[in-house]
Amino acid sequence: MTYIKAQVGPANYGDSKNKFTVHYFDSDGNMYIRSDGTRAWRCNNPGNLIASSYSMSKKRKAIGKAGDAGHTYAVYPDYQTGREALTVMMRGSIYSPLTLRNAMKKYDPSNPKYINQIIAITALDPERTIKSLNATEFEKFCKAVEKVEHWEVGREDFIDVWYITSVKKHSGTITEFFVRNSKTSKWISKKEAIELAKNHYLHATLARSGSNKLYIRPKYGKKSFSTV
Repeated sequence: MTYIKAQVGPANYGDSKNKFTVHYFDSDGNMYIRSDGTRAWRCNNPGNLIASSYSMSKKRKAIGKAGDAGHTYAVYPDYQTGREALTVMMRGSIYSPLTLRNAMKKYDPSNPKYINQIIAITALDPERTIKSLNATEFEKFCKAVEKVEHWEVGREDFIDVWYITSVKKHSGTITEFFVRNSKTSKWISKKEAIELAKNHYLHATLARSGSNKLYIRPKYGKKSFSTV
């Protein structure tokens, strides 16, 4: 599955607020909700890179960001892209001249035992610089970072997004929408359509009129709704 956009979602009922969900969208507007597991997996971000000018840059191909009141993290379309963001950063001009010890202090100042965890996994000398590592050692180092950051697969739920096929109008104003998904179709009220759109369950755009009232319009570039 190719994701093109992602955003933060609320935590599941009973979970702490910092266990946010991540909502992914494909090119057809379908939504996939990642919950449980670890933050690294939910964000396709094995290094748990904070959202920044680097991690969110065009070259890094992030498709959104997600987080809680404490930190916001870059979200990537897949594991490979997230892993590349980690390795490129570690090979870059900021981290590569640093010793492993100092690199880990900079990477996560809140975890003073980070370097000890890295050494326990890799047996590398903490006083070596990152740029001194050969390819095999560097790969071992990056895998150790992933292990410390915890990559644990959780649950991914597919949300069968509704599409609007036609509408009913009264005095020129839309009052009902005929919607369908892969399983069924039905008529819904304007109020119901707005609620679906608020939660991204409707393939349409939620907008505000000049009088500040919410209304539904087609996605950008799509044809106007057909009236019956």
